[in-house]
Amino acid sequence: MSIGQLKFRRETIWRGEPSERTLCVVGDVDDNGTPEIVLASRRPTPELYYLRRDDGGTWRRHDMNFDCGQLEAGGYLADINRNGRLDFVAGSDATGNRIFWFENPGEVGARWPLHEIVQMAANQSHDQFVADLDEDGRIEVYFWNQRSQSLFVVPVPDDPTVSPWPDVHTIVTGVRQEGFALADVDGDGRQELIAGQSWFRPPSHVSGSWERHVIAEDFVSPRVAAADFSGDGKTEVILAEGDASYLTDRYYGRVARCWFDEDPGAPWNVEILQEQLADPHSLVIADFNGNGRPDLFVGELGDPNARDRHTPAQRVYRNEGGVLVEQVIDSGIGTHESKGIVLDGRSGVVCKSYRNVRGEIPRTPDVDSIHIWFPED
Repeated sequence: MSIGQLKFRRETIWRGEPSERTLCVVGDVDDNGTPEIVLASRRPTPELYYLRRDDGGTWRRHDMNFDCGQLEAGGYLADINRNGRLDFVAGSDATGNRIFWFENPGEVGARWPLHEIVQMAANQSHDQFVADLDEDGRIEVYFWNQRSQSLFVVPVPDDPTVSPWPDVHTIVTGVRQEGFALADVDGDGRQELIAGQSWFRPPSHVSGSWERHVIAEDFVSPRVAAADFSGDGKTEVILAEGDASYLTDRYYGRVARCWFDEDPGAPWNVEILQEQLADPHSLVIADFNGNGRPDLFVGELGDPNARDRHTPAQRVYRNEGGVLVEQVIDSGIGTHESKGIVLDGRSGVVCKSYRNVRGEIPRTPDVDSIHIWFPED
């Protein structure tokens, strides 16, 4: 479908059985130079697996673990045990209270051993993140715990296979949000944590007091992304209300662009890009048209029971001199937890849908397929 100076096509790379797929994460787990797509399902069977493209170009499923229970949206690939391979971090949905890491076995098709990081005070961790924000040479795992309304951090211990991990620290409480991004918000040369509707300046050690600065207020279940769209060297933040219809009495969710003038600790400017979206649960930033500026992908989830008030559509906001120009690139397929992917030198967006398996409306094969949108010349 043509969108001004851009043209996208949708490729279906894999078809699965009816399932509630909660997470989608992209990374090179077998270290062969081609990224894999990690997926988790919670119903009818809790399972974790990845899709790998073989030498012939066919994407094939490889099972990782079936003992993880019902995993929530989120997940993060990082080298937890410092052996040079990407492991996987994930958390329980509303039925459980655990944060896990899954150990990369280093062999395609082998099962990934599960290790418990911590049992949370309450259920549900929608979103995890891994980084070394205090710059002590040891990475940390950051995770939201929605039912306790808190954000936590725990450094990776010397032996991460021993459970539970010690030294879990609370960053903020009394806040039920989600979403993570990383950026040098204040221009001091160090990375800050963007979590939900706030950014946090890290202390000298993660056990210290985190300095919180509110970016915006009154956005529910925010999906978060960060980039310098205007080219002025300052971080801008995108917030999208990924589960507005589920958590509020509003059916539609908003997407906003947020930026600051001089002081990132002062109130930020908020521009609503779109306010009539059926749960915009996906944000991807990439240079889709090759002009050297970041563009923005926004994906609509649609109704998980397929009772859509309008047909879910997928959008790219093309960056034209710092102005984000909205263009619809596809419609008819909802997307949940879309991620950016680079294959054969092309930047694209991986799409998976989310649909309840106990819904009354019949499913089409596209609902349980994995798609990639690629820009064309």
